[in-house]
Amino acid sequence: MTTDLALPLDLPSAAPTDGPSIRIDSPTDGSLVGRIAMATREDVAAAVGRARSAFPSWAGTPAESRAQAPRDAADARAEGADDPATANEAETGRPATEAREGVLAGVSTLRQYAELGPVHRGRALAGRPSATDLMVPEPRGVVVALTPWNDPVAVACGWIGAALATGNTVVAKPSERCPHTGALFGEVLRPFFPEGVLQHLVGDGTVGSWLAEHPDVDVIAHVGSTATGRSLAAAAATTGAKVLLENGGNDPLIVDADVDPVWAAEQAALGAFANSGQICVAVERIFVHRDVAEAFVEALTAAYAK
Repeated sequence: MTTDLALPLDLPSAAPTDGPSIRIDSPTDGSLVGRIAMATREDVAAAVGRARSAFPSWAGTPAESRAQAPRDAADARAEGADDPATANEAETGRPATEAREGVLAGVSTLRQYAELGPVHRGRALAGRPSATDLMVPEPRGVVVALTPWNDPVAVACGWIGAALATGNTVVAKPSERCPHTGALFGEVLRPFFPEGVLQHLVGDGTVGSWLAEHPDVDVIAHVGSTATGRSLAAAAATTGAKVLLENGGNDPLIVDADVDPVWAAEQAALGAFANSGQICVAVERIFVHRDVAEAFVEALTAAYAK
């Protein structure tokens, strides 16, 4: 297999000439970053099949043992945080320092779920004195995790960590805008889990649709556009899969009269300009009480000038 990359990394970027692939060009200068082969429908079916086969054993693994895998994976990811950060910068233009912060945020998320998994347990309900009602959480099965390009590692760790810690198996597909970052991330994590428990596929929206429409998928977890979220919900209406959608919104930031306008302006600037505004909860609209409006605008202008 040949590699066609402008990155100083050994990434899984080989693209066979007889199949579809994704080409990524640098957003800074237009140069070729790399090409990477896309999954086929057969690849999707095989991955879901492996996840389904691995599910009973993984679900039956003691919670503490399940927690050790993401804990070890997090340690490995922390040691190699620079590689996905460099790939993220090359593919999306995100500064490597910020991209590395995203990787480390993902590491923290994996460690968090490693700790939460063993304490995730059932609840007793207040029923009749003569009866005891219990709610016991059980893993659902195969989870498809579809993640975005704006913070690819941190967001993926959220879905993957939660799903694996609670006994589910995962097939993840990163955004087609950062497939090398996603593939590299997957290659680092996969060896820490049993065969079939965690898999990554590369592809565009067509591959995502194939995953969402597969009858053996139990949960579709998606962070991305509202339009894509609606199409995933429509697919799940046919298969019966549980859908978890984080599709953003445009709720306003409200600054009331009793709030320090300088502090509020600093927070607004952080929310608006962090990651160049490319985050799900970015500040886009601000409603300010007239009593503090002038001071707020002055402070926000000063923050913008920085």
